[in-house]
Amino acid sequence: THSNRPFFSKVNGENILMINKYIAVCCYIGRCAKCASLYMLKCLYFVFMFCCKIREIAYRIYLYPNADLMECLEELLRCRHKLAKLVGYESYAHRALKGTMAKTPEMVMNFLQLLTDRLSDKTAKDYRMMKDMKTKLNPRNAELMPWDHPYLSGVMRAERYNIEPSLYSPYLSLGACMEGLNNLFSQLYGVSLMSEHPRAGEVWSEDVRKLAVVHETEGLLGYIYCDFFHRQDKPHQDCHFTIRGGRQCRDTGEYQLPVVVLMLSLPHPSRSAPALLTPGMMENLFHEMGHAMHSMLGRTRYQHVTGDHECCGTRCATDFAEVPSILMEYFATDYRVISQFARHYETGQPLPESMVARLCESKKVCGAADTQLQVQDDNIYNIIYNAWQLRFSHLIGYGAKYYSYLMSRAVASMVWKQCFVQDPLNREMGERYRREMLAHGGAKEPMRMVEGMLQKQPTIEDFVDALVSELNPNFETFLMDSES
Repeated sequence: THSNRPFFSKVNGENILMINKYIAVCCYIGRCAKCASLYMLKCLYFVFMFCCKIREIAYRIYLYPNADLMECLEELLRCRHKLAKLVGYESYAHRALKGTMAKTPEMVMNFLQLLTDRLSDKTAKDYRMMKDMKTKLNPRNAELMPWDHPYLSGVMRAERYNIEPSLYSPYLSLGACMEGLNNLFSQLYGVSLMSEHPRAGEVWSEDVRKLAVVHETEGLLGYIYCDFFHRQDKPHQDCHFTIRGGRQCRDTGEYQLPVVVLMLSLPHPSRSAPALLTPGMMENLFHEMGHAMHSMLGRTRYQHVTGDHECCGTRCATDFAEVPSILMEYFATDYRVISQFARHYETGQPLPESMVARLCESKKVCGAADTQLQVQDDNIYNIIYNAWQLRFSHLIGYGAKYYSYLMSRAVASMVWKQCFVQDPLNREMGERYRREMLAHGGAKEPMRMVEGMLQKQPTIEDFVDALVSELNPNFETFLMDSES
């Protein structure tokens, strides 16, 4: 009501927004313990990863409680609850989930609980493997601790699949990867990425590149500014954000073209070699370009529902926003796509298929345990025994919607398997994907877009099945390794 507006503005503007900013910043501020700064300990953590004691110290200090910050977080939760009650919702989660695929907190919890149940056997197996590895490495102290998981899973990946990034980088020059993206978009959507020379003062750094996105019949669709290279004082964050959203201009009848930025932290080229990417960098490039193409191919009436995901928010349902970017990760690891561009920058030799297969299989190592940890991240009450929540900045931006990563991954998996796995360069499926999912931005109910693409109404069980099936081994990889 009109009389409640001042209180609503105070809670939402003065209280929630200010607390959000404070917590988001404090999540990344180092803390000190006995003159050892967190920054130093994090450096030691990576340099001396083999040392269990260093890992423990880094873990404990990073998650060390902070009473002031805890009070801020509790105040944020109280304000969110007040705000939700003020506008007639049972809880903040009920308000936040309106318009999403999940729709209700009860549906989210059903999704997470079913996923936990389905993963239980695989998760137990993963932890047994990690314990066996720790016993092998450190027989005197074989108890598995919370800080061991990332290190031990990395050791097992390296031991089993030999996926040293330096073996891949010579095949993944930035120029080759951009050529691969251009070829992929051309074949799927009839779209080309064309370099344009920016005007004086148009870009904020001389190494920012401007790309025009041009359709073969529709013409110019929008612009992408590529801020790819590391530089001093640049935020170390891979993200996509909007300068100007696309919209239908009522006064002119024309469509306002979207303008977006892709920001990465890639290495500069050297005197003897082009910019060479690790597999992770290449996948991040594809991932963020998925967000950009969501912006470019969306055609909406209003720019606030243009559909693109941003580093600081989203213009479509949060549990749908990551679908276009995660789907691009499937293209980035499919050999039929990679073989079109991954060539050694010196010899021109193609990246061997067996190396791509090993890379894909390595991601499944401890995959159930990794997913289970993410499920726990969605429920703050599972981690109140330590101050982990004070380092989890997504509580600010995502609130009750951090499950969205898992649900988006499930949808992307279903779209890939049903529509692209047989032929990742199928133009008919590319056009259907654009028509049913990308074109609407956030202007159409997300589940209806998914139904249009899959041509069926998926259930929570379907989402869980998709995530669990991702962890099944591909025995062709073992055959390739044995043959080579």
